[in-house]
Amino acid sequence: MEIRISVRNLVEFILRSGSIDNRKKAAPDNAMAEGGRIHRMIQRRMGSEYQAEVVMRYVWNTPSYDLIVEGRADGVINGETVTIDEIKGTYRELEKMKGPVDVHLAQAKCYAFMYAADHDSAQMKVRMTYCNMETEELRYFVSTHSRAELEEWFIGILEEYKKWADFSSQWQEARTASIRQLAFPFPYREGQKELATYVYQSIVHKRKLFIEAPTGVGKTLSTVFPAVKALGEGKAERIFYLTAKTITRTVADNTFQLLRDKGLRFKTVILTAKEKICFMEETECNPGACPYADGHYDRINEAIYDLLTHEDHYNREMVETYARKYKVCPFEMSLDMSLFSDGIICDYNYVFDPHVYLKRFFSDGVQGQYLFLIDEAHNLVERGREMYSAVLVKEDFLALKKIVKEYDSKMEHQLDKCSRELLPLKRECEGCQVVSSIDSFVLAVERLSETMEKYLEDHDESPVREDVLDFYFEVSHFLEMYDRLDDNYVIYTELEEDDSFLVKLFCVNPSVNLKECMERARSTILFSATLLPIQYYKSLLGGNKEDYEVYAQSTFNPKKKALYIGSDVTSKYTRRSKTEYINIATY
Repeated sequence: MEIRISVRNLVEFILRSGSIDNRKKAAPDNAMAEGGRIHRMIQRRMGSEYQAEVVMRYVWNTPSYDLIVEGRADGVINGETVTIDEIKGTYRELEKMKGPVDVHLAQAKCYAFMYAADHDSAQMKVRMTYCNMETEELRYFVSTHSRAELEEWFIGILEEYKKWADFSSQWQEARTASIRQLAFPFPYREGQKELATYVYQSIVHKRKLFIEAPTGVGKTLSTVFPAVKALGEGKAERIFYLTAKTITRTVADNTFQLLRDKGLRFKTVILTAKEKICFMEETECNPGACPYADGHYDRINEAIYDLLTHEDHYNREMVETYARKYKVCPFEMSLDMSLFSDGIICDYNYVFDPHVYLKRFFSDGVQGQYLFLIDEAHNLVERGREMYSAVLVKEDFLALKKIVKEYDSKMEHQLDKCSRELLPLKRECEGCQVVSSIDSFVLAVERLSETMEKYLEDHDESPVREDVLDFYFEVSHFLEMYDRLDDNYVIYTELEEDDSFLVKLFCVNPSVNLKECMERARSTILFSATLLPIQYYKSLLGGNKEDYEVYAQSTFNPKKKALYIGSDVTSKYTRRSKTEYINIATY
């Protein structure tokens, strides 16, 4: 049996401590995106002895299982003593840094030991490379370690993780045994067995499957059951059930519960949006504003282990109960529970959104043996367009300019500069207009972004921090989408009825971005009652020619189909009432 964990997840899980504090990280998502650019820039500058993005793997044998630690080192520098290079982008002033961040250094030391063990090296160097993302200035912290020292430290980390790996091993045995005994819980409806077979074959062959399945076919069970069976045969390690609506999350949750009632041992978590699950009136994630954020990391692992060993079903109510018991953040706890869950039921965002996606699964460059089951897949086209489009409004620059005027003259000036860059475009715009270039505006926005980042780093208690932070996220998203611009995008400006003026990067065809995300999985099953014309959806949802498609026949007798028009009833929200329900039911 194999238990797998990434270097990053291992280090962060075992070594974390203290409080959640969003004031210390102005925008980690943007720093990550920018960090990718910094990585590539530094790697390109290095000589021929520098190997970039080196995949590493270490297998720790135990009597019951192999614990596999894997990841990708930023750089390996060949020389008399080989150096592991770990690159981090930051907006900090480098000269004020006294040393590397502990968790960063720990990642690099993991890679140093893994390399030494693989190449029988007696000694290794570790270089932490910090790059200021504004100035591109570099600062290095270099240390030398013997293989024996690295081994003692690394094995110590693994020993601390062992109780978690032991539990996972025992659980996988119980889960696999239960899956082998599991039978389909009902007599198959017409076409349902064939549909389940198509799903299973797609998983085996590592393909995408597009299913047009009318209401009544039982598509949730027809996709979940074969996916669970594939897990039991070692063809996958985790199922992501992705939905656009709360009601379909409930249906998926009920389906897993139905199988548990039939003897399945299977742990599932439902991820609820932070704003909905937060215990506080306002979602302020720092120890000064939230008692659940204060000391969260000192208590969270104990809370997780308690929940993990006593329950299999981590819905919102269950997570909240244990979060209150241990006084930890329920949202962060639910994310942590996903690491120990066989099935994760969540919104599309957690796989596809460039800011919200689950970095603990998808950011280390190692493809997981994951299965994506995408419900109501026709909704993903529009959601994909939203996630990969971006808009900035001229008046928002001016509004923030008034707010920050007393606090930061440089930011005030740059906000004004961005607004003025949009003036020529506004004069040319009549209603709505496609434009070919906004380079000068983007350059002004990039400078503003750097200033805002630095302000947020240096002013934890600023009275205008929230205003700056909110707009900073909008600016960051815009710049990230600008980096993605290709033939699938259109840039346009629009003059609104209230005379406000916007510039939008509109992702007309999200297929490239969606396909890139689906490559993180072994297989993706997309299904909906409205997936016709299937070639249209297949092209916009990142399908390839060799991906499968199937139309499931309706279980209803077509001879009994009738169409009635009731013009005196409606399902409009404002008209919903007991009388309206009765009138509709009467029809």
